[in-house]
Amino acid sequence: FTYAKNMIDLILSNADRLIAIMTLIIASVVTIFNVGLHQQNWIKTFSGSMTLILLPIITFSITSVISGNIALSLGMIGALSIVRFRNPVRSSFELVIFFFMISLGICAAVDLRWVFVLGASINAIIFGIYLINFLLTTWLKKPLFLKSFAEGNSTNTLEIISLTAIDKLASSPLLISYSFIDDGYNYRLASSNDNILKALSQEYSEFSEVKGVKFISG
Repeated sequence: FTYAKNMIDLILSNADRLIAIMTLIIASVVTIFNVGLHQQNWIKTFSGSMTLILLPIITFSITSVISGNIALSLGMIGALSIVRFRNPVRSSFELVIFFFMISLGICAAVDLRWVFVLGASINAIIFGIYLINFLLTTWLKKPLFLKSFAEGNSTNTLEIISLTAIDKLASSPLLISYSFIDDGYNYRLASSNDNILKALSQEYSEFSEVKGVKFISG
């Protein structure tokens, strides 16, 4: 009973820290969901998801420990200065998300209300951009952003080589590159929906002017 009483006292005495950690976990999960809506598949991997969940908790713990102790703060800065991230960051957006997670941990150590303000604001912006992009793509058939292969997007590509120009492909919203060489016109299309590209490959493979169709699944 003494051990159980000590554990209960320990939990009650650190209830504010436990609440802060739970809040950070919820904020991280919401961020993973919102960023995943933008087809940023790096965040859906084990390493990406666990990084976003653990990073604010670790930052919160370090900030709480070194706050109010100048000597310990200087020692911690020296220890952290030798840490290096060896894997390359895929995009500036990924770096911003990491910085956002670190900021959440710092805010939790200062005032938990800042976690709600910062977390809600950033996630509202990310979700709002997704909603605007979805509406533009649905109604105007023109997405707000271009697809980037460097950002971890799973994008399928279709390459069509034709002896004559194809106006439908040239004006397609899926077109990402176009070139003309001596032996024909080269159209390259990309989409996260492979069914659309498969239908186009079947359609144009029957054209006598088309001399090559190449579909690559992302």
